[in-house]
Amino acid sequence: LGSAWQTSRLRHPSIGSRTAPTSSQGRRVEGAMANPHSCTDPDLQEPEELEKFYGTSIERGFTSSKAEEVLKRDGPNELEKPPKPTLLMLFIMQLTGFVIILLLCAAVASIVVNGTGPKKDDILSYTTGKAIFIIVLINAGIAAWTEHKAGDALEALSQMTQASIYVLRDGSEVKVDVPNVVRGDVVILGTGDVVPADMRLIEADDVKVSEMALTGEPDDVAKTNKLKFKKPGEPEKLTPENMVFSGCSVTNGKGRGIVCETGMSTRIGRIAQLIAGEDGGKQKTKCGCLPDTSASATPLQQNLEKLGGRIGMI
Repeated sequence: LGSAWQTSRLRHPSIGSRTAPTSSQGRRVEGAMANPHSCTDPDLQEPEELEKFYGTSIERGFTSSKAEEVLKRDGPNELEKPPKPTLLMLFIMQLTGFVIILLLCAAVASIVVNGTGPKKDDILSYTTGKAIFIIVLINAGIAAWTEHKAGDALEALSQMTQASIYVLRDGSEVKVDVPNVVRGDVVILGTGDVVPADMRLIEADDVKVSEMALTGEPDDVAKTNKLKFKKPGEPEKLTPENMVFSGCSVTNGKGRGIVCETGMSTRIGRIAQLIAGEDGGKQKTKCGCLPDTSASATPLQQNLEKLGGRIGMI
């Protein structure tokens, strides 16, 4: 998953980028281009600014009516799961690649030429065509099985959460289902909790988080609620020290945070979009009925497809 996040940043440089605000006060809150209710760079904002932006209260949280309104506006805090292609469908899809079609045409041509030639009664003359067919089918079967098993990664992402979490509602700590957590909620975190959404910490008492799901880093990461700008020449961090992200486990300490992103807008949601395709669940088709997975192809796969096309044309 960590490598998937790195790939998403290569495709979309704006994902996870950190730049210091340029306002006269040194920081600013602005709506994200994709969603006017999202805050740009919440790690560079003071808690009071986020409190004002989301219309919440650090001390009392949302009212129940306000939380229901935001939930209706943004939808549940869960990952979308597009329809999963069957193993047979994946096998057929492997046979639609340009290079594979060239090989199949070559196999057919070889059989036709030998079938109309002087050695048409010699069974060994069809060896080349048969060999190509067998190799193509074996390759398609292996590729389909591999892609079928890789499709389970999206299911694994959706399971990286817990059933419920404590949040501030109407001035009291109440336990709510994770899908009902909304932007602007003040969430209470403790050791053993799984972070339900992307959050800006407003309190952190010796908080440490496992971010292996995002970065692949095996060591726990210490978190703080302090505002920290990137210094010139300092390497950029994928996960700011005052942010915790959906799907990560709290391994030590306790804290509170304001929810900044939920569902598919979280970083783990963007990884899910990368796995499912850039449209995040909108199923595209090719050849009329087959799922189009070209959007989720890696740069290596795309370059190999282009190279195969050029060799075929030559």
